[in-house]
Amino acid sequence: MSAPEKPDPPIVGKVTHSSIELYWGTYRKDPEHVGLPATRLDNRLHYVVQEEEVSSGQRSYGTVYSGFSSRHVFEGLEPKTSYRYRLRAANDNGASPWSAAIEVTTTKKPPSSEDLHKATNRNDIEAVERLIKELNKELINAPDKYGYSPLMIAVQKGHKEIMGLLIKNHADVNYQSSSGKTALMVGCYAGKLDAAEVLYEHKADLGARDKTGSTALHWAADGKSFEVVRWLVSKGVELDKKDYTSGWTPLMRVAATSGDENIGRILIHHGSDVNSVDVDGKSVLMMAALNGHIGLVRLLISKGANINKRSEHGKTALDFAKSFDHRQVTLFLEEELKKIKAIEKEKRLAESMKEQRSGYDLKEAING
Repeated sequence: MSAPEKPDPPIVGKVTHSSIELYWGTYRKDPEHVGLPATRLDNRLHYVVQEEEVSSGQRSYGTVYSGFSSRHVFEGLEPKTSYRYRLRAANDNGASPWSAAIEVTTTKKPPSSEDLHKATNRNDIEAVERLIKELNKELINAPDKYGYSPLMIAVQKGHKEIMGLLIKNHADVNYQSSSGKTALMVGCYAGKLDAAEVLYEHKADLGARDKTGSTALHWAADGKSFEVVRWLVSKGVELDKKDYTSGWTPLMRVAATSGDENIGRILIHHGSDVNSVDVDGKSVLMMAALNGHIGLVRLLISKGANINKRSEHGKTALDFAKSFDHRQVTLFLEEELKKIKAIEKEKRLAESMKEQRSGYDLKEAING
């Protein structure tokens, strides 16, 4: 028995944008096996397939398959790229010469939801229109690696025309990301009032919650968007919904983050509770004090916030201000407490004098 003769080049099977199927030996001699997924073994021959490599202008071959199968699928390839392969067979008596090389070109990568995300992000209206036609309808809500649908991306970027295209083609305005965020929440945080109005016109849920229990109003407060907050309030959203994690209302979120006095004022004006407390018993005023938001502290006091309220750990707003060395807030609260004590003292004095007068009048009546 001698070494194998020079084999014919491999035969090309299925080709995609990222893979090439080649077969040889038993597969090419027996047509009924062509394209079957099962591996066909040839006990006598060992095959080696090499792929041409180009480095620094020099061409060479590297082994990409070695074994007894007469079929292999080469994966992880680049789309629309040409590859060259050659084949050699070997047995116990030696190896054959290399076959002639065969050239195969992978196909164009099919459109994907990732392409739609990218086109939306760069505001490429023509590409979005084309992809909507080419993609499966269900992919219009497919999330990216951050869990955002194409519509959420368009809202975040303020791409109104693409928003319209997506909504027209049945994008879900109430789609929720893996964290529970909706397009409206994303738009409210980003301060995109125009986008929020469009979503509302298409039945976006103003009261939806994400997985932390936050609403669009929470996110608008976090994003320091006064116009969006005012718009949401005008639509009658619930002002004092508490999130699931800390028990914070939108007003409490303002106190805990930006301390935006204007947003605080509009929330309070429309009825937000200035004495609401979180899961630890901390009030809005306590949060504003511990974060040093002097403007918001003044506003809260003027709107009836309880300066003497204590947290579950027995701390007042003044205690928090002192603990974090917020001097302005500390001085202001101390002055307010002095005023309260002075007023209480005047009340007690007035009541005492009233009691004395009542006693005198009674005595006069008796002595008549």
